Amino acid sequence: MRNTIWVLFLLVIVLSGCKKYLNTIADGSLTVPATVDDYQSLLDNHQLTEKVTPGLGPLGITDWYTDSASWASAETMSKGAYGWDPSIYQPANGSSWSTAYQAIYTCNVIIAGIQRVPAPDKDTRIAANAVLGGALFIRSLLFYYLEETFGQPFRPATAAVDAGIPLRTSSDPTQPAPRATVQAVFKQIDADLMQAVSLLPAALQVNNPNRPCQSAALALLARSCLTQQNYPQARKWADSSLRLYPVLLDYNTLDSSAAYPFPTRENPEVLFQCSTLAYKLQYSTSSKVDSNLYRSYDPNDLRRVFFFSPAPGGGVNFKGYYTGVRYIFSGIATDEVYLMRAECAARAGDIAAALADLNALLSQRWRKGFFQPLTAQSGDEALRLVVRETRKETLFRELRWADQRRLSKDARFADTLIRTVGGSVRLLPPNSPRYTYLIPDEEVRLGGVAQNP
Repeated sequence: MRNTIWVLFLLVIVLSGCKKYLNTIADGSLTVPATVDDYQSLLDNHQLTEKVTPGLGPLGITDWYTDSASWASAETMSKGAYGWDPSIYQPANGSSWSTAYQAIYTCNVIIAGIQRVPAPDKDTRIAANAVLGGALFIRSLLFYYLEETFGQPFRPATAAVDAGIPLRTSSDPTQPAPRATVQAVFKQIDADLMQAVSLLPAALQVNNPNRPCQSAALALLARSCLTQQNYPQARKWADSSLRLYPVLLDYNTLDSSAAYPFPTRENPEVLFQCSTLAYKLQYSTSSKVDSNLYRSYDPNDLRRVFFFSPAPGGGVNFKGYYTGVRYIFSGIATDEVYLMRAECAARAGDIAAALADLNALLSQRWRKGFFQPLTAQSGDEALRLVVRETRKETLFRELRWADQRRLSKDARFADTLIRTVGGSVRLLPPNSPRYTYLIPDEEVRLGGVAQNP
């Protein structure tokens, strides 16, 4: 009976719309979740973690390219995001926006409801805390990706006035939510994650990779601080995450003949499993990895084997999805945490610590007996190594776009992206306003949300 209750409840929320949901509750024809198990089931629904994050950033990154015919036949959002053309990728009602906010609304319902559930014993309270912490974590993750897609980049000098995203934190869908400042968005993310750390279980949820743990929340805190360019704090949280769970996957143990070599549910590096919305253009066999990027992998670097496969007609396709299937990973994994801690150490001039983390990671990526530890003579040299390896390690995840927005403010890494689209050359210079996608027209027109430049 309880399972029927929460399924009906979720269907009303997601499929019927907020107005119909409110009418149904008012009519008394639906019983809302009433137990910890009900809310856990609601939190476990795949609509909160599968094909839910915006997915536009990965389309705009030049780690890959496609041919003119495939681009011309692609869906409108893909075409516009790929070519950095705001006149195309501004939709009337974009799923990259609405899907994430639907999931956020479900999180808000859980956050409000689970705190009213009686917890008469210790075990029930621990379980309720895990549900509350999980909802806070997922909402924070979605706020982060929405901010890095539709909000202005974090600029320390102007974050207090720059326009971020609407912070929808109420379970009442009728409450208005204007755009918050970028600073307010990250303050909300960080506060929710700090609370989540105190509520979530310390142990990795091996049998439930869509449930977060403390190390996942600490890692997301580190990512948030990295994006805010608060490198000392990012290093602290990355270190805290790795102290709880430092496991790396030895690529020597993988099957090179597998179509998708990374396990769907039991990848020991994955702290939290999540995936982006699926845009077919990026998954097409005509979409190939940048040849210079591919050639940057040494023949003894196993990522060359497990990330790439020969493409029909030449070039290479990507196959190294950390989801274990052909969807872009937008969760949290320990390899990212090692790289964040290494970057922060390099920026602090702690060369030994930066190289220790970088080499610990790479030693698990190369064929046994072939890896030679990297060296550096300065913090700047170490930083360049970390930035290079971060791109090579985390490509085809929903990370590079946020990194590019942040790094384009640093003259050492401020590249102009170049792409040929339909026979014409397109440029995306550092700090371009096109690093922020346009908000769907419907939100601007009906919700009164201010549009991006």
